[in-house]
Amino acid sequence: MKPNSGFQRGSRQLVGGMLLVLLIGAGPAAAQTKSPKRGLAYGYHSAADMQVLAPGISWWYNWASQPDAGVAGVYPGLGVEYVPMQWGRNLGSGTVTANQLAATIPNSSRYLLGFNEPNFLSQANLTPSQAAALWPVLEEVARRKNLALVSPAVNYCGSCVSENGVTYYSPTQYLDAFFAACPSCRVDYIAVHTYVCEERWLREKIAELKRYNKPIWLTEFACGDLPASQITLPAQQKYLLDAVNYLEKEPAIFRYAWFSGRNNEIPNINLLGNSGQLTALGQQYVSLPAGWEPGRIRPVSITASSQESTSTNAANATDENINTRWGSTFADPQYLTLDFGSLQQISRVQFSWEAAYAKDYQLQTSPDGLTWTTIQTVLNGDGGVDNLTGLNARGRYLRLYGTRRATAYGYSLWEIEVFGGSVNAPLATRGRQNAEALHLYPNPADTELHLVLPGNTRLRRLTVTDALGRLVLTSTAPGDALNIAALPAGLYVLRATTTDHRQLTQRFMKR
Repeated sequence: MKPNSGFQRGSRQLVGGMLLVLLIGAGPAAAQTKSPKRGLAYGYHSAADMQVLAPGISWWYNWASQPDAGVAGVYPGLGVEYVPMQWGRNLGSGTVTANQLAATIPNSSRYLLGFNEPNFLSQANLTPSQAAALWPVLEEVARRKNLALVSPAVNYCGSCVSENGVTYYSPTQYLDAFFAACPSCRVDYIAVHTYVCEERWLREKIAELKRYNKPIWLTEFACGDLPASQITLPAQQKYLLDAVNYLEKEPAIFRYAWFSGRNNEIPNINLLGNSGQLTALGQQYVSLPAGWEPGRIRPVSITASSQESTSTNAANATDENINTRWGSTFADPQYLTLDFGSLQQISRVQFSWEAAYAKDYQLQTSPDGLTWTTIQTVLNGDGGVDNLTGLNARGRYLRLYGTRRATAYGYSLWEIEVFGGSVNAPLATRGRQNAEALHLYPNPADTELHLVLPGNTRLRRLTVTDALGRLVLTSTAPGDALNIAALPAGLYVLRATTTDHRQLTQRFMKR
């Protein structure tokens, strides 16, 4: 979308009775760490607005090449970065020039955002070839001021630009044509908007853009493509929670910005009320955790009652990869069991559900994996993020026990995160607990990693994934040592599948 003049925003378009799409977490963290990704698309700030937003956002933009006058001297001291944009073909009274644009951009800038929704007739209104012809101006400004360049920010549209008999409805359709018209154009990042209302559709929009193999800026998102009567504050809060949880953990996302601070085009999207006052939604946005939260209790192994396929195994639910999942067979009940190797105090558990989530389930603990105590029961769950707080439980084992599926499919979980701390177990039990774990040494390692397995356990298969969840090494005839000499330095996760079908997981560092 776009400002009609100054820092105003343009109107949103309807397609087939639906507001059109722009791209799009979990309870407040105990000690808030500001996310480097999180930002805001918003003009007309007051200094008081910026002060209340600053604890939770790291950047902002206002669809212009210079900041609002009211906050021009405020944001740098608050640790919030301003990102300029060249909105369309014009700047001032005529077609933008490099001299003109460079003169307006603050010297502290590091990035330059490209044209705003150029495939919309009501926004920047540039065909792919017109955008490509104008792009060298932005490249020249980026060269002079040492800026990284972010692509035109595209979105699905209704009233769209056409060229050579083609109407450009979708983001990838437009970007493909833009890059074809400008094969040597410099673009460092891809920008997109979406106003879908479910995290699963947000994932789909982001997945479409991964084809360009560049980091992604989601420069506008909120729930907007439902009928206005359905976009209640709880609906907006639920979507924000689920979306931010995904965006923080999605490696392809470089930055994202909620739309907006104050705007009446979509119900219940405002982060700000009166000057310097956060709404309930604003308080949620600035307080959500950044990335993967610290303090997580990591299991030494994880098992499940079933798995839908080899690619949806139990270990995926604890691998810190928001794009891999555990999926069960299509039946009730099903369970997922985490073994921490020693007694743990459990205070909070967070689930990130896939579209096939649990409608009803129990969270259970056990000291021995034989007798179970239910510590929380969830009925009529709504999927997305379930953040179960205020728990006061102990156990070596934690089990998710699903009793009713929300769909005809199985139970599908992107990640389970457990927080708390270890409990000093009696000496008599420590040896037994430690005996169940997979041990790796030396760790960090240079060329060879040695494996020590519990008891008489025998290995069937080993896999190694990198920090982004990519499979980098597989062994179907493993011994008690693994050659890792060819791996680049970094953090990895080793998963061992045993002959009795258990999954043992452990991290290691390659030097």
